[in-house]
Amino acid sequence: MTSLSEDFKKRLLEPIDKLFKEAVDGLGPAPASGGRNWQVPDMLGGTPGAKDPKPAKTVKKAKPGKVDETALREAMTELNSLIGLRSVKQALARLTQFARIESERRRLKLPSTGITFHAVFAGSPGTGKTSVARLLGQILKALGLLERGHTIEASKSMLCGQFLGQTPHLVKEAFDKADGGVLFIDEAYSLVAGDEDMYGREAIDSLVKLMEDLRDRVVVIVAGYDAEMGKFVNSNPGLRSRFTRNIFFPDYSSTELHAILKQTCISKGFDVSQGFLLRSELIWEELVKQGLTADANGRLVRTAFECLLENQAMRLELLRRTEPHQLCELLPEDWDHVEERINENCHD
Repeated sequence: MTSLSEDFKKRLLEPIDKLFKEAVDGLGPAPASGGRNWQVPDMLGGTPGAKDPKPAKTVKKAKPGKVDETALREAMTELNSLIGLRSVKQALARLTQFARIESERRRLKLPSTGITFHAVFAGSPGTGKTSVARLLGQILKALGLLERGHTIEASKSMLCGQFLGQTPHLVKEAFDKADGGVLFIDEAYSLVAGDEDMYGREAIDSLVKLMEDLRDRVVVIVAGYDAEMGKFVNSNPGLRSRFTRNIFFPDYSSTELHAILKQTCISKGFDVSQGFLLRSELIWEELVKQGLTADANGRLVRTAFECLLENQAMRLELLRRTEPHQLCELLPEDWDHVEERINENCHD
């Protein structure tokens, strides 16, 4: 049997040695101290002995023009489960019907209507504007009009730079993050604080341009108080022509605030007695009558819920022995002094 020459072996193994060297040099860490402490790196990209990193969570992208009926039904069910907001739900239902037809036009490659889904959400804080914006993103994704349907929240501090020329880059970054979804700008009226606010004006100019350039990829929703949002939209002809859809979010009634609190308690695993619920109704009626809920609405429910839990904790602390069911029980006396605390917070 003829043996292979050394030269032939060298040429045969050279590509393999080269690949191995590249793998070692490219993937492995530099030896800290050499000798027996050095290890051959994991050829799959990991570090010897280290745990496998968790794979990045990927968002399933929607196919243009393809309607995901299951996802659409889930989003609409969640929208309709929100307490109150009757006029908002009606507006979203009309918008969804139009969006379904627009999706079919795009699927059939018919001429575009040029109508966008940018919107103004006007109303007091705590009336569900952010929640509805997220659901709108999910609805438009289910209808194949947005790839990802996620929502990116932004504010003036995130969009305006500290020196001229920085702001357009920050606005572009926000649009890049919202690509395929919704860019939600809360208290957008703060961008037009005054004629001397150069950075706010710069942000609006960038916003107007990108809303048009990326109108099929990003839906922009601006939100804030009704009167202030009217001034905001009318402050710039470009904003006025792009925000043609205005949805008003009314303040919650005392009945709706009571229902939101009840829903919150039950969803967190608490048992509520009839006495507790009766006292809740009376307190919310009084708070609305005093005009203390208009500037907080649903956020005030969260404040009340936290006060209730603090009162429950103080009540249970006085007991010698606590049974498991008592930890999940809210009683009428847990409402003691909650109204006064809310009153104090509203007047701070």
